[in-house]
Formats: sequence, structure tokens, C-alpha cells
Amino acid sequence: MARTGLAAILGVLIFLAISTVESHATPIKPDVQKLIRQSQQTSKPFIPARAGWSEPATSTTVVRNPVLESIADDHLRQEFRETLSTVAIPDPWIVLALATLIVLMRKLRSIEAKRNRALQPVFVAEPANAQSRLAA
Repeated sequence: MARTGLAAILGVLIFLAISTVESHATPIKPDVQKLIRQSQQTSKPFIPARAGWSEPATSTTVVRNPVLESIADDHLRQEFRETLSTVAIPDPWIVLALATLIVLMRKLRSIEAKRNRALQPVFVAEPANAQSRLAA
């Protein structure tokens, strides 16, 4: 604990010592005319690549069937629910592995605590009358 506190205090002192040093940087002198010219330049629009296209550039409108779309929407909703439930419910083997890991780590902690208690010396105070018997 004392080492950690000492290291923290030392770190703060080093930071304060470094922060008091004067820094030197090259000043920036903005050129107003250059900034105005750059802002007036129009940016070129992004043109997507058309390599390998054999379709016309204009898209044709597709006639849609509203009944078919409503059935497809229901199917997509059901598929989405199934996918969501599959993702939300964890794999039982993973749950078992995590539970086993937690139990084993707790057991290891209790074993280490018992070992540490066994290694600590035990001091037993002698009663006062035992001192007088030894002296006699």
C-alpha cells in the first residue's frame, strides 16, 4: 500500500515538473486570402465506377404487388423474430462452461485463503499464573 501511494505521489510530482517546462511551438499565421480561395472552390462530386455494367444508366420503375409485399413483410418479420431469439438465447454449453469457471475460481480462492491462514503464525498469550509458576 505504501509503495503504491509513493508511486502515485512520485508520478504526480514528475507530471507537475514536466508541465512547468515552457514549450515552444511554431506559430500559425493563417493567410486569409488563401482560406477564402479554398472555401470558394467547388468540390468535385463523387462519381461511382461503372466498370462492367451492362445496364442502362437510368433505373426502370418496378410494378409491385401489394398483397405479395404484405406476405413478404410478415415472412420477414417472423424470420427476424426467429433470428433475434436465436441470438438472444445463449448456448447451454457456454452457460455451463461459464458457471463451471465461476465455481472453480471461487473454490480456488477458498483453497488459497485456507493455505494463507495455515501459513500465518499463531501467537497464544500465556496466562499470568503460568508466569509465576515458571519463576518458582
